[in-house]
Amino acid sequence: MKLFRSNIFLWCLGIALAIQVYIAFETPIGGSFSDAKMLAMNGVQDVTPIKATLLSYDPVTKLGRFRDLYDDTGHVVMSDKAYATKAAVGDVLVMSVAYDKQTATNNLVDLIRVNPMMTFPMIQGLGELGRNMLFHVPMSMVAFIAFLMGTIYSILYLIKKDFDYDRRARASSAAGLLFTALATITGSIWARFSWGTFWNWDPRETSIFILLLIYGAYFMLRSLLEESEDKKARIAAVYNIIAFVTVPFLMFILPRITQSLHPGGGGGMAGGEAPIINLSGKVHTDRTLLNMHWVSVFLFLFVFLWLKDVYTRILRLQDKQTEEN
Repeated sequence: MKLFRSNIFLWCLGIALAIQVYIAFETPIGGSFSDAKMLAMNGVQDVTPIKATLLSYDPVTKLGRFRDLYDDTGHVVMSDKAYATKAAVGDVLVMSVAYDKQTATNNLVDLIRVNPMMTFPMIQGLGELGRNMLFHVPMSMVAFIAFLMGTIYSILYLIKKDFDYDRRARASSAAGLLFTALATITGSIWARFSWGTFWNWDPRETSIFILLLIYGAYFMLRSLLEESEDKKARIAAVYNIIAFVTVPFLMFILPRITQSLHPGGGGGMAGGEAPIINLSGKVHTDRTLLNMHWVSVFLFLFVFLWLKDVYTRILRLQDKQTEEN
């Protein structure tokens, strides 16, 4: 498509990805008073980010009265400096607080942001690691879309015998393999800080490793075959179609029917439900996070379409040079 070849598209895509990275890492995380209390009671961490509206402030006791995300009210022991220079009644504050179990009070540790444009929701058990959800999960979804499109192009090649469909199938599958590798890398980084090691042979990790092997074999098959181009393309197309049959099973079914450290598995930290969409198809996440998630999916989808278009054009040039020689 000519759209993917224009400089305007590339500039817009680059700026959008830069904004995506900026939002993912710069946006402050804001939870609730119940988050601070629950985490302190469980001994998970001493400091919790909270997003709340300042309702009143008593300069004598240095107590600020707040209303959080769920309209629950609570008190935070604040410093005079934080109140006088950065905050006023009616402001929305994102602040780090330490919940004191003995006195049942919240003590201000740091005032992170006043009246932020947006905040990243607090995800129990993940904290700052939750930011990776805007990369790991969308990349996995785009990998599935890429493999699906590669399969569709393979079917079209077998029907119409047009080599351009074979090129598009190769380009889509290559992009799918790339996004699968990126999802594996971002997942491994997540695992290192959540579970202590980069690789645990969790069912999801095992299934994505098998997927990498299956599609790696697709490209190895193409390079090793010494048949005519038509027969090579037909064999590769059949393999690609059969390979995709395993994708839904390895990506969605196997990890959900086995005990897993991942959310959505029997041993997941989300109680057996995925943080975005669970098996019942109901949304169980903060609306801001869900919107940011889908924006990330569409951004990476455009990256995939651009990569597919570039690689398809490269394959066309290679085939043209082969024919001329």
